[in-house]
Amino acid sequence: MRSELSMHTDLKDEELIQLVQTGDESAFTALMSRYSPRVWKVVVANSRQRRDAEEILMDVWRSVWENISGLRNVESFGGWLHRIAYNACKRYYASLHHSTDEMPYSYADLTDHIDQDAVARFRDTELREAVREAVHHLPYKMRSVAVLYYLESWSVKEIHAELGLAIGTIKTKLRQTREHLREEFGVEPERGRTMSSKREKSKHILPKIKVIGVGGGGGNAVKRMIEAGLTEVEFYVVNTDQEVLDNHHGAVPVQIGVNITQGLGCGADAEIGRKAAEEDREKLHSIVADADAVFIVAGMAGGTGAGASPVIASLAREQGALAVGIVAQPFNFEGQRRIEKAEQALQELRESVDSVVVVSNQRLLDEADRAMKIREAFHLSDEKLLRGLERSITEFHTSTVPRAT
Repeated sequence: MRSELSMHTDLKDEELIQLVQTGDESAFTALMSRYSPRVWKVVVANSRQRRDAEEILMDVWRSVWENISGLRNVESFGGWLHRIAYNACKRYYASLHHSTDEMPYSYADLTDHIDQDAVARFRDTELREAVREAVHHLPYKMRSVAVLYYLESWSVKEIHAELGLAIGTIKTKLRQTREHLREEFGVEPERGRTMSSKREKSKHILPKIKVIGVGGGGGNAVKRMIEAGLTEVEFYVVNTDQEVLDNHHGAVPVQIGVNITQGLGCGADAEIGRKAAEEDREKLHSIVADADAVFIVAGMAGGTGAGASPVIASLAREQGALAVGIVAQPFNFEGQRRIEKAEQALQELRESVDSVVVVSNQRLLDEADRAMKIREAFHLSDEKLLRGLERSITEFHTSTVPRAT
């Protein structure tokens, strides 16, 4: 044991926690040794007697081992552990269903009480295990919130502080979780009412899909998508140039980077585009927070599209949403420098999304009429982006929406 602990002595807390998240048991032993003194103080402060505290301490570390893989920000481990310890104390005493007023007065009463309590505990334990298993088998985008709320008894505010999710997003995920659990356990959500089979089938909530056009190219493509009558989708356009945003209708305009660009464009500089997105990270977070799928449409030859798209994709994935890039690579006539920058931007985006659909503008031009004008070429590119988006949305619906029986 000493040799195992000494292996991790020089590791920083964050490094040790990351090892535990991979299932390293020796690292977990070292983590327990390092943090048990402070956990013990929390447990003792919230326990009625030492024997209780010793039992609660083991419950705390069991809960940490079972749930630490879902901790996204390892730097918040201390606060997360403190809340687990505090909630473990609350759960421990909440599970004791007797009080001094309920104490039986005879041996016969005591025997009956023990028998009844044993049956109740068995049923309660059986139900908790069934719920725990169901929660752990939820879709990933709901699981992290459901584990904290149902299994760890965290409040919505505590989950908000820990995961950085908006309160509305947490409530939406919990509502979706309840739908899954009701279906799992066969619980009718509306007692005393007769629900038609048609209404019963409508319980499944359609996923929320958001399409975000980033930069000039992405904004133009989104405008074409809106004109094409694409429905059941929320459209947004993100740009550093306010004047460009003023010309968009049918999509929610989102301006970023006012302090960096003074409301102007990025000058085809992807680094400025990235900084603009980081400046308004909270604003971008708010538009992807409640989405099930985010489709990011952009041209990789510009500044805002190339720089801001990976940031938006990362924010979407952090919320558990599917992030898909629908992007266009430049024409040859846009210059070798732009082509090289676009390749670099595409590589950065690939690292931030779940999948990416790439439209090669030059290939479209090569396959089209040689007499095609530049304006027509860009319009053809927008058309191709639209088709790629429609195909991706169809595939997403096919994989997520249950079929009617």
